Amino acid sequence: MDPRSEGLPQAAADHLVALVARAAQAPAAMVLLLAGEQLRLVGAYGLPSHWPSSPSVAVSSALGGLVISRGAPVVISDVLADDRVPTARPERAEGERAFLGYPIRDGDGAVAGVCAVLDYQPRQWQPEHLTAVDQGARACTAFVGEQRSAARADDVQRLLAALLDSLQTGVAACDAAGWLIFSNKANQDLNGELPDDIDLRTWARQQTALTPAATLPPAVGPLLQALAGESLHESEIMVERRQQRPSMLLADAQPIINVGGESLGAVVTLQDVTQRHTAAVSKDCELTIRRLLSGSDTRPADELLREVLTTIGRMLDWAATEFWAIDEVGNVLQRHLRWTDERNLLPPGLPDRLGHGQGMPGRAWQTSEPVWATDLHTDADARAQTLDWGLLRSAVTVPVPIGSTTRGVLSCYSTYTESPDDVRTAVMTGVAAHIGQFLERRRGWDLTIELGHSRDEYIALVGHEIRTPLTSILSYTALMIDDPDLPTADRVEMLQVMQRNTGRLQIIVDKLLDIAGLQSGHVTVDFRRMDLSAVLLAAAATVRDRFADRDVTVDVDSPDEAILWGDPRRLAQVVDELLANALEWADEGSHITATVTADGPATLLTVSNTGQVIPAAERERLFQRFFRTQGALTNAVPGTGLGLSLARTIIEQHGGTITATTDDDPPGTTITVRLPTDRPTATSPEHLRATTTDAAPGAARYR
Repeated sequence: MDPRSEGLPQAAADHLVALVARAAQAPAAMVLLLAGEQLRLVGAYGLPSHWPSSPSVAVSSALGGLVISRGAPVVISDVLADDRVPTARPERAEGERAFLGYPIRDGDGAVAGVCAVLDYQPRQWQPEHLTAVDQGARACTAFVGEQRSAARADDVQRLLAALLDSLQTGVAACDAAGWLIFSNKANQDLNGELPDDIDLRTWARQQTALTPAATLPPAVGPLLQALAGESLHESEIMVERRQQRPSMLLADAQPIINVGGESLGAVVTLQDVTQRHTAAVSKDCELTIRRLLSGSDTRPADELLREVLTTIGRMLDWAATEFWAIDEVGNVLQRHLRWTDERNLLPPGLPDRLGHGQGMPGRAWQTSEPVWATDLHTDADARAQTLDWGLLRSAVTVPVPIGSTTRGVLSCYSTYTESPDDVRTAVMTGVAAHIGQFLERRRGWDLTIELGHSRDEYIALVGHEIRTPLTSILSYTALMIDDPDLPTADRVEMLQVMQRNTGRLQIIVDKLLDIAGLQSGHVTVDFRRMDLSAVLLAAAATVRDRFADRDVTVDVDSPDEAILWGDPRRLAQVVDELLANALEWADEGSHITATVTADGPATLLTVSNTGQVIPAAERERLFQRFFRTQGALTNAVPGTGLGLSLARTIIEQHGGTITATTDDDPPGTTITVRLPTDRPTATSPEHLRATTTDAAPGAARYR
């Protein structure tokens, strides 16, 4: 510790020792303060020029050390004749002959230094001389105490400032006139540099006068309110920052009043609770989505998913959200649903399909992990989707799992510069898990409903399509047994009826066995390179001959070749069934159109007719086993309700999808089959099936 900084200032000490020297009638005087094991010279008068240049000497080697060690005055009339002064003392060599020193004490009574007078001649110190030095020491004691108290106060102030600077909470204070007197580092980070050359009231008026819409730093408003006598407790302040998410601050402010009731100023603390606020809102969002998808809401799945995307966007402040479904046929991601806020910032021309590992959604699909893009304009995955993201800056994509497999991707886009954080990543992962569980429940629900319908339709099938021909066969068999003399013509007619009904039963049995065998794996699909165009042309020729009596034209539009991996015999079954079904329901004088086209990694087969429109409720069940439309039942159209179900089973074994859509102008129905062009990687029907919808081509649809 530096005695000059912690004790007597140099000028004051020199003036004091000069007064002591005159009062003691001594040619020289000095003040020495204790600093560890050293005595430092802080004030001097009349010392010779050859006095040691060092401002400090060891306590043990100076006469002042005798005062320190004894804690009492030391009076020496002749240094050379006093036994208390060792011969090695520097005072002997410097020419000192007489010494009179008194201890300087601090406020606690401990010895803090020495006030002494010197003479270069032996002398007898008189009582008045002792009194003068004693009073000088006492003056130094008061001075040192005052100085050290000020130093301690300064230490406390420095310590307090360091402590406040170490806080994460911003702290600022101003005096009663509004002048800033303190602002810690956290406050500077939250507010920037606040003015210290003008009072805050005047500065705030100037800022709003220059720019009426100007936003003052968040600490200024609460400070001014506190100066006006108000107290604030956890007042929320939303701070907008360019290209960053708004920060949520909690402000506490109060006036500083002395014991007399006078204002000394105001103080404000600002706590950044953005992460806490984000976590709370995110949790509320997750709970809202959990309730929405809990299963009690029976609206169509797509309607609920749209509401989920809207909820995520609005509650978590995303500019746009998307749900991507995996197209099992093409083995690509298909944008299924999207939501944007009123600014509609998603760039035009974004691809609707992405391959495995392509773009941010494709990367999330590939890794089964959340993918953050902190800068869409430089991120490699983001640039694979578009080079110009406009005002959008960041994004996160999260895989949607169903079981242990990724079946979709949730994407969220922001106009802010986002940084990955554990809280939001965990919340988005949780939301994606809720979506996956919802889709899995809906799939189980669909299967349960389909099973119930199949049971009911099977009972109807047994009651009519099986019992009726069996009854006919049994009746004619009994007649022929009972009447051996039955005329030959009647017998032939009965046998023909029995043969026709047996054929109907064989068709039912064959289709049931085909469906069961394909679904169980007992009947396999013989994959090979084949030409779907050739299969379609052959089927069209057959169906024209079969329905030659109908005034319906069958048009085929297909390339010369449409090569894919498939089972030619099974796909021929599908095409025959679709064309026959279209002809069955086509209006007289109308056209049936069958096309084969390429659709990226898939091949599309469509069969369209004009005629009676299938109601939406029936379209959703069109491919279920044993299902027959109300029109077929009302008009007594022959059929088993197994043809389209068998077609769906065959298509699913090829890794494809089959959907039905209808048009009102002109009225009609279109059946669309999507088949993977390359060898399918999985033929299990466990993938998400597209159903009868108006969804974008190739997009999986959820009910």
